[in-house]
Amino acid sequence: TAHEGEAVITTTPETGVAPAGEGLVRHSFATTPPLPTYLIAFAVGPLDVVEAEPLPPTEIRDHPLPLRGVATKGKGPQLAYALKHARGIIETEENYFQIAFPYPKLDLIAVPDFAAGAMENVGAITFREQLLLLDDKASLGRKRAYASVMAHELAHQWFGDLVTPKWWDDIWLNESFATWMGNKTLAMWQPGQGFENGILRGALGVMRGDELVSARQIRQPIRSNHDIATAFDGITYQKGAAVLAMFESWLGEEAFRKGVQLHLRRFANGVADVNDFLQSLAEGADRPDVVDAFKSFLFQPGVPLVSAALSCDNAKATVALMQARYLPLGSTGDRHQTWQIPVCLAYDGKEGRARYCTLLDNEEASIRLPDDHCPAWLMPNANANGYYRFSLDAAGWSALSGHLDALNDREEQALLDSLSAAYHSGNAATATLVDAFREFAPSPKREVATMPLRELRTMHDRLASGEAAVAGVEAFVRELYGPRLAALGLEPKPGENTDDALLRPTLVSALADLGQDEALRATLKDKALAYLASDPVDTSVIDPALVGTALAVAVAEGDADFARALLERALASRDAIFRQRALSALSSSPDPEVGAMMRDLIPDPRLRDNEAIMIVFGQVGTREQREAIWDWTKMNLDKLLPRIPTWRKGAVVNVGAGFCSNERADEIESFFRDKVEDLEGGPRELDQTVERIRLCAAFKAAKSGEVTDYFAAR
Repeated sequence: TAHEGEAVITTTPETGVAPAGEGLVRHSFATTPPLPTYLIAFAVGPLDVVEAEPLPPTEIRDHPLPLRGVATKGKGPQLAYALKHARGIIETEENYFQIAFPYPKLDLIAVPDFAAGAMENVGAITFREQLLLLDDKASLGRKRAYASVMAHELAHQWFGDLVTPKWWDDIWLNESFATWMGNKTLAMWQPGQGFENGILRGALGVMRGDELVSARQIRQPIRSNHDIATAFDGITYQKGAAVLAMFESWLGEEAFRKGVQLHLRRFANGVADVNDFLQSLAEGADRPDVVDAFKSFLFQPGVPLVSAALSCDNAKATVALMQARYLPLGSTGDRHQTWQIPVCLAYDGKEGRARYCTLLDNEEASIRLPDDHCPAWLMPNANANGYYRFSLDAAGWSALSGHLDALNDREEQALLDSLSAAYHSGNAATATLVDAFREFAPSPKREVATMPLRELRTMHDRLASGEAAVAGVEAFVRELYGPRLAALGLEPKPGENTDDALLRPTLVSALADLGQDEALRATLKDKALAYLASDPVDTSVIDPALVGTALAVAVAEGDADFARALLERALASRDAIFRQRALSALSSSPDPEVGAMMRDLIPDPRLRDNEAIMIVFGQVGTREQREAIWDWTKMNLDKLLPRIPTWRKGAVVNVGAGFCSNERADEIESFFRDKVEDLEGGPRELDQTVERIRLCAAFKAAKSGEVTDYFAAR
């Protein structure tokens, strides 16, 4: 029952409307199929409901699929892009699963204030406005964010909705699969647009969390609500997706697909657990050996480290393999841990590039390569399909670095990640890593070229001590990337490729912030002022992908009056993207007065909850504000917690995550330890935050002098 004139949307199609008296209307809806209650949603109010053209029948689906977009009043026209492009994603997933979209209609709902990015409610998927309200003029990054989240949430309509986990310990069957399938969908829907590497990027990123002693395993036992709250993390999403991709590669795409299809048919409109899925996969792929190997990655945490040493005797090549758990400097973990790892080696074979795969199921193994030939090089993770890091002896690293042209871009990313991992475990020198940066930064592949930026940020913010060393890192960033941006230009070029369009904002941000390029900062400030000179903003004066960086520079270079004016304009705006960009820029201001102004705003009802959280963590990520936001949190925890949804309140401990000393780790643990039991997910969040800070302190103690000496001498 709702007020007359209000829209009412839920899981199933509306079947009737009847007056209920006193200005109220009773809406009736079709009965749902069997569903858990958490997948049922309602949207009620003065909403714009935009009817799109129904999706026509296909070979998979014998009926049209009604499609609508829903937004707050006045924002309906902004749904056109999202509705137009949903069809290709839906039909790609239907084709992969060979199962029609499982429900009778689909509504895409834009929510102004939403803690999660999106939610896979059956037939009524909700999204943050920023993901759904866009047009053809939006930046390529925003369009890709829309596509990525849309593909993920639509994949849930099969994995999670049509077949639901029996219990929360198998939430990975939802989220790992939607992450894996979302990336796979985009790569099939728009081949050659860089979506093929999405799972790899996620895997390399999440390994930094998986190396913690306090890391979860993919299938984590649920002993309390805390375990449910922390299940929605990178281990479940990115690691789970990477492990799925690894076993897909090992079994073969079509064999893996048959297992997935069998599972969905077998448990449609029902529930399943890990054993059900693995049995379906083993039967569908006709590979019973996959069960134990897969379980070895599900039931223990950690990143495997595979060491490989090539030796030759009369042209007979042997590779000695050894596995252990990767641990960084300062870790208290135990390296003696084993998995059943599908290891694939790429090497220089007798007839050219060759590949050899094996299942490394013991701590050590010796592999005889099939060619009567001694390879000139060995890559221990062919195509980077394996969820593991690798190590080589000195001769192996030297040989591989001398044959980089034999590697594809995925392998180059895995190589750089493994070299960085060696650096963080104390097994590589700063000079070695920086030399590798020089080799890889000119790569024509964006993802390879920009990989050094993460480590350079760490060197700049954590390791370099003194003005000379900090300036040396900044100069090195300009040296590496300045010529690349100069060639690319600040304005998009007609017909430029996807890599260039995505590379530009990354380089601009890196050079303006990390590189402190004065000329670029001046240009960006001018563009930001021109952008803000009219109301509404003048989107013609700057590439939309550069607006966020330009506003951040303008705030940093401007005074408090400029910041106050921008804040008032943001708060008065109904444009979610403008609000996000402006508030993000203000949150990263180094100015103490602006920082205090933004902290005072955190409880302000004019801010949406997700915006308040963005301000907090924007300051956590800003060196000049880190101390102040920590002090503010200690004094105002009661004002901050209401901004965080119940299931995420434990994440508040990450306000201390920017620190890098054992003293700060002690302080954060002391402040939160008696509070986290009342904050969902709090105990593990605190353990991980404190561990990260202690690891940072150990890394800094080991490498700060080396980095300082190297860059101060430049």
